Amino acid sequence: MKTRARLYAHQLRQLSVFFREDPAVRGVVDEADVTALKIATGLRCSYFQARAQVIDAHTAVEWMPLTFEHLRVGDLPEAWHHSLLRHVRRLDEDQTRFVDAHMAGVELPSVSKTTFDKQVTLAVALATAGTVPTPPAQSRDVELVDVNTETGTASLYVTGPIPEIQALAHRLDVAARTVQKAQRAGLEDGAEGPLPFDIDENLHERGRALSLRTLRYAILVHSVIDIDPVQETASAYKILVTVPATTLLGVEDGPAMLEGTTPIPAKQARQLAAGESTWQRILTDPITGAHLPVTAETYHPTAQMRLQLRLRHPVCAVPGCARATVIAAEDDHIIEYDHDHPGKGGQTSLWNLHRLCWLHHQHKTAGLIDPDRDDADDPSTGDGSTTAGPVATSWTIDETVRTRTREHTDLLTPHTVDALELAWRIHQRAHEDAVRLHAEEKARPHTERVTEQRADAHAKAHPSRCPRRIIPPGPTPDETTPPY
Repeated sequence: MKTRARLYAHQLRQLSVFFREDPAVRGVVDEADVTALKIATGLRCSYFQARAQVIDAHTAVEWMPLTFEHLRVGDLPEAWHHSLLRHVRRLDEDQTRFVDAHMAGVELPSVSKTTFDKQVTLAVALATAGTVPTPPAQSRDVELVDVNTETGTASLYVTGPIPEIQALAHRLDVAARTVQKAQRAGLEDGAEGPLPFDIDENLHERGRALSLRTLRYAILVHSVIDIDPVQETASAYKILVTVPATTLLGVEDGPAMLEGTTPIPAKQARQLAAGESTWQRILTDPITGAHLPVTAETYHPTAQMRLQLRLRHPVCAVPGCARATVIAAEDDHIIEYDHDHPGKGGQTSLWNLHRLCWLHHQHKTAGLIDPDRDDADDPSTGDGSTTAGPVATSWTIDETVRTRTREHTDLLTPHTVDALELAWRIHQRAHEDAVRLHAEEKARPHTERVTEQRADAHAKAHPSRCPRRIIPPGPTPDETTPPY
């Protein structure tokens, strides 16, 4: 325990010193993004994890030096210190220093975990006594949680002031009851045509209205969101679902990929595909799974190129960043496009494009991060049009840290290739058996084949006159091997 605490304290101090001496930040908490990118590269963790570690290290070393000293000598377990930091994350500097002073007066080397937790709770309560609580308005949030890739479901978690959430629930309930009443009336009257909010288009077959729970969901998900007077974006929101060809054909039940990162069940993927009038064919390299590129000649990427970029970069291309690029992202030229002399600048090709979140696009524009593509990736054309593998990018962060990343590849390609090869071997074996049987049948004497055909015709015409044939039992399926 002491060894773990000392090593943990050593890491916190290193992070704090790095953050304080980083020339791009100089220990300013509000500007910790660039330091977080560097640390994420070194610790091989995500940008968000690195930023949290930077803030925790700065808090522990600079704002809570008394308890940090107990941690440094091994008197404070690592897990206890994690718990202490979680309790002070929402406090300002003065409140945090008060908690540190209070905990330093506790016999930390000898108290129990229960006593420690009680003292931390008391210290936070004393530090925040008399302060104005956080207004509920600042807690408004909508978050996607509980993504279950096995069932293909997810939950939307809405947080806000109690009156607003209760009002939303009331409006949904009133609307659901109104729609349910209309559905019942339509079913009783035998109305033809679609019924309101029949999301599965099976109410006529069910013969009863949807439940209130289902109707609340249907109204929330399938209603038009009014944002007047702000103009709604012209392009509708699209989700990107990549379904293996073998799954669509029913050869096997491999999952599909939602936005290249989340698996969804095969049945759900087939239902989504069946409801679309147009499918987009995506080709991937059978060995690496890299998405095969397309090219363009203009400054603005084409719709097909944007689709390719979403496949290659489902999250921000900056190393360590995990922000999704579905909507809040921008297409960026790695080698800058020269508007005055297009032939001299970077071209609008997949080799020279990637997707960045808005924050890291600003950092790139400011020169804090600098990506670079190696022409050796494609010595023949230099634009990636014949590259089979994923394209690599070299990154320089604040002119000090260097690292490399590779574009996203389709994880299901190797599985799909194996399934197709298996299906092809089965087909070849069946074809060879059919050719062999045809050759054997053709090699039989003509009179023998004629006699057998006449006997079969007689048996079909007079089934009661034909003697029953007793077929001896053969091997069970477990005792035989498939033709492949």
